[in-house]
Amino acid sequence: MQRLKFHRYLERYVRSLSHGKTNSIYKLVKEVSENLRLREPLLLYAYSFNKVDRLLTASINYPVYSEYADMANKYTRDEIMKLLKNNDENLGELYRKVYRSYVARHDMPDTKNNIRRLIHKNSRSLQESKGISNYRLYTDLKLNHGNVNSYLKYGDISKLNMRNAERILEYLEAV
Repeated sequence: MQRLKFHRYLERYVRSLSHGKTNSIYKLVKEVSENLRLREPLLLYAYSFNKVDRLLTASINYPVYSEYADMANKYTRDEIMKLLKNNDENLGELYRKVYRSYVARHDMPDTKNNIRRLIHKNSRSLQESKGISNYRLYTDLKLNHGNVNSYLKYGDISKLNMRNAERILEYLEAV
């Protein structure tokens, strides 16, 4: 599965924040005054898709124009991306927050795998200390024996979903 890219994250995020579920710059600019959560993601979205000029044109009669124009005069697309990646305080907390949300979403598969590895490690430790066989685990929990064996013997965390890995750990803790 491909990793989520920042521009695709912004596209979906802006659409989800919009009352009209749109990515139209003109419609979104009209909505910004009543939907303040759109302000920063909309500018980042415009930068990501090289639509800053369109955003400035659309926002010229709105209060948000001055902020957008200031940002467009200060930063190029590459500069703003560098500032976001470096979590630079000159950029402003709300812009950095949007990027941090993206990073959390982007890194979610790694985080989940790390949690599953920790659950596996704890499960193996408990299983060895309590002397519980794989057979007992998969029969008592009614799990697929091949997947449980691959998970416990070889550490293949892809064989069990998070819920079943947690079930094994809970069972071992309770015994």
